[in-house]
Amino acid sequence: MRPLLLLSALLASTATALDPRGLEAAAAYSRDHRGSALLVMQGGQVLFSEGQNGFALAQPHLLASGSKSFSCALAVALSDQGVLSLDERVSATLTEWATDPLKNQITVRHLLNFTSGLPARIGPSAARLNADLFGSALRAPLEAPPGHRYTYGNAHLAAFGLLVQRKTGLDPAAVLQRRVLDRIGVRAQWARDRKGQPNLAGSASMTALDWATYGQLILQGGVWKGARVLSREGLDQCFRGSSALATYGLTWWLNVPFAGTLDAEDEVPVQAMGAGSGGAQQIAPSAPSTLVMAAGALNQRLYLLPDEGLVVVRFGEGGPWSDEGFLARLLGKKPQGSAQDQP
Repeated sequence: MRPLLLLSALLASTATALDPRGLEAAAAYSRDHRGSALLVMQGGQVLFSEGQNGFALAQPHLLASGSKSFSCALAVALSDQGVLSLDERVSATLTEWATDPLKNQITVRHLLNFTSGLPARIGPSAARLNADLFGSALRAPLEAPPGHRYTYGNAHLAAFGLLVQRKTGLDPAAVLQRRVLDRIGVRAQWARDRKGQPNLAGSASMTALDWATYGQLILQGGVWKGARVLSREGLDQCFRGSSALATYGLTWWLNVPFAGTLDAEDEVPVQAMGAGSGGAQQIAPSAPSTLVMAAGALNQRLYLLPDEGLVVVRFGEGGPWSDEGFLARLLGKKPQGSAQDQP
C-alpha cells in the first residue's frame, strides 16, 4: 500500500536544494538524448528551464501517454463531488454491460489501474482516425476477468471517458478543464476522434510550465493557493498499485519494486523505460521509492519527487532514454546498471 503522496509546506521549505552540477548533468543528458524541453521546480519555484534542440519552451508539446495521469485527477474531482465512487460498478451507468457476467463486475478502479480485462488497444493510435473511441471500448470483448491482468492501452480510459460523459452530460476533457485545470490556471489541448471525443489515454498537449504546475498541485496534495482542489484521500488512491502490477497505480507509474507482479503476458511498456529487464526491479533504483511519474511515448515525462519537493517535466523526440540514468544525474548519484553506460 502506498503512503499518501503529500508535500507539506514545511517539507517544501526544508528540502535540500539540488546541486547545480546535477541539474546541468541532467539537462545535458536530456539534451543529448533528443530532448525538447526540461523544466525543474522545487518548492513550487522554477529552478531550471530550457528549450532544447531548437524547441521553444513556451510551445505546447504532445504528452502522449503522459496524458493518462489526468484521468485519476478527474476521477478524484468527481468522487469529491459525489458523482462517482472508485469502487462502484461501471455497469450501473454503462448499462450495456449489466447483463454480461464479467463486464458487470468492472469498477471505476479497474478502468483506472488498467485491470478491467478490456483489450489493451482499440482502433488506430491517432485519435482523429477513430470513428468512435468510446463506442469501441463499450463494445470490446473482455480478454480477462476484471482485476486479474494488467493491459496498457487506450480502451480502459475510453470506457472511463464514456462513463464521465454519461454521468455529467458533458465532454470529459471539458469537465477536467473546468473542475481541475482552470482552478490552477493551466490549459490542456486534446486531439479527438471523428465524433469529437477526446483520447484521454494519449492526446493532450501542454506547455512544460503548465504540466509542471499540474504536477505541483498533485505534489501539494490537491491544495492550490490555500484552496482545496482535490481531496488528499482521493489522491492517495492514485498512488496505490494493484495485485496485477505493483508499479502502476491509478494512471500513475510508481517507483516501487515490481514484487513479482510483472508477468510475461502483461502488456506494459516498462522495458521501454529501462526497467523490467536485466534484473531491474524498479523503474529508477537510484530515486526514492516515493517517486511517481506520468510517462509518454518519445520520452515525455512528469516526475514528482515528494521527499525533495521536486517537479520535473521533460519533453523529448524519441531515441534511447533511461529514467534511472536521468534521475540519478539530477540527484547527484551514479546511475545503476546499464544506465551508467549511457552518455
